Amino acid sequence: MGFLDQFIVSQAIIVLVNGFVLTFLFAPVFFPGANLALVFTLGSIPAFAMAYVYAKMSAGMPRSGGDYVWSTRVLGPVFGSVQFVFLLITTLIVGITLSTWSNVSIALSQLIYAVGVTTGNSGLVSSAMSLTSTGPNAGYAVATILVILYIVIAIFGLRLFAWFQRAGLLIYYLSTAGFIAVLLVIDPNTIPSLFNKAMSAAGGSFANVTYNSVLSQGGSAPSDWVTPSVLAAIPWGFLTFTGFNYGAYLAGETRNVKTSMWRSLFISVIVTVVLLIGMAVLVYRDFGYAFISALSAVQASSPSTLPTLPTTSFLASLGSPGAAIFVGISLLVGWLIVCVAYIVTISRMIFAASFDRLLPNSLASVSDRFHSPRNAVILAGVLSWIFVTIYWFTNFFSTYLQLGLIAPIGYLLPLLAALFFPWVKKDLFKSTVGQFASGAALSVAALIGVGSFVFYIVALSVPLSGPLGTVFLGGNLTFSYTVVVSVIIIGAVIYAWASSHAKGIGVDLKKVYSEIPPE
Repeated sequence: MGFLDQFIVSQAIIVLVNGFVLTFLFAPVFFPGANLALVFTLGSIPAFAMAYVYAKMSAGMPRSGGDYVWSTRVLGPVFGSVQFVFLLITTLIVGITLSTWSNVSIALSQLIYAVGVTTGNSGLVSSAMSLTSTGPNAGYAVATILVILYIVIAIFGLRLFAWFQRAGLLIYYLSTAGFIAVLLVIDPNTIPSLFNKAMSAAGGSFANVTYNSVLSQGGSAPSDWVTPSVLAAIPWGFLTFTGFNYGAYLAGETRNVKTSMWRSLFISVIVTVVLLIGMAVLVYRDFGYAFISALSAVQASSPSTLPTLPTTSFLASLGSPGAAIFVGISLLVGWLIVCVAYIVTISRMIFAASFDRLLPNSLASVSDRFHSPRNAVILAGVLSWIFVTIYWFTNFFSTYLQLGLIAPIGYLLPLLAALFFPWVKKDLFKSTVGQFASGAALSVAALIGVGSFVFYIVALSVPLSGPLGTVFLGGNLTFSYTVVVSVIIIGAVIYAWASSHAKGIGVDLKKVYSEIPPE
């Protein structure tokens, strides 16, 4: 892989329109009074910090497995084993499961719904609504087929993956340009009538939902909430960039890692923040801050009020079948390429852990024909399908909230290892990352990222007053921390098993983790 391939991986995982749509769905109610254009801008600060850390660490330790490799070598195998479990689960729930669920429940469902509304086809509207229900339905079947597709593409190796990502991202960019064009030509005065027509087409109690009734339920935020809301939303703004750094897991399969990783990560963040700010400005112009906030509040407090998720993509697709197709294809392709990228990258972390004998040796098996860690890919795919199944047969949002502490902790741990690296392993630092960066610069960049995620964990855990209290986990807090403790125990148990097994075959794991894996 070269610079272009790494840039494509970064952009494919960010899929900015998709992340933008989800952020605008939930953030307004979590952070009332916060302008999301500003939130995206501030959220790019930890993203730039992570870009620096991951670029420098990848250049110093260009190995498959990325942050797993450096964390285990810096803070030890027990820390690395716990981090491995956190990041694996984070990737499964925040990356693959959320994206697969969104592809069916948002992209596909709303594409069919919007086409049905704009063409007057009630059958399409009914079919679209059925995709979003829980249980063994057509939506779950589509989700299962998607997971199988991820596995097949990933198993066939980097050549097929690179081709798929290039073709997919090209289609995504073209459809994204169409989405932005739709936002540019929308007449804000037509939105109330288009929204009312869409609700009426759903029939039943949904026909009574109108633009004005939604506005009346939204409420407003006091003016003194604005500043704390913006501050609290910074980590959420960063979450839109989530996964942009996952190309580090492919560092061992990348040419000219020093320049390829640096350029791909920083250019990717710059492109993303510019487009996010531009789209945020257009969305506020088209739909109005009050209506966007009201939709978010209604969805959070009484989701059964609306027939489909009230995303900005849904609103933008109501003007015509062409608009619905442009928006729908953009989201469909985006969530497809992000899932394949996650499967490919996370399989390298599994491979690296197996290569270190933390996991069974069979997971380090590489296909002679396709040069991919096939067993690691299959494991990642099967685990993804299990999580998709759990989410599909439960309440998606409550389950996602109950696991809400795993992601910020998972993202924090590699940065914590990078923060201490120059000071706890001075000789290793000088011989690796020290050739490309100063210890102070690396630690400062890592500290910015660590601070951002610590702030987010506090906001989730402490019932602060004002708008910060709206992100508080509330009744889910005890369960969420129980999950966190369980994940830590699982990581420690995995290492204890691996250490015992290695000792039985005459291998000292401490010596394994004292050296960087061979190229």
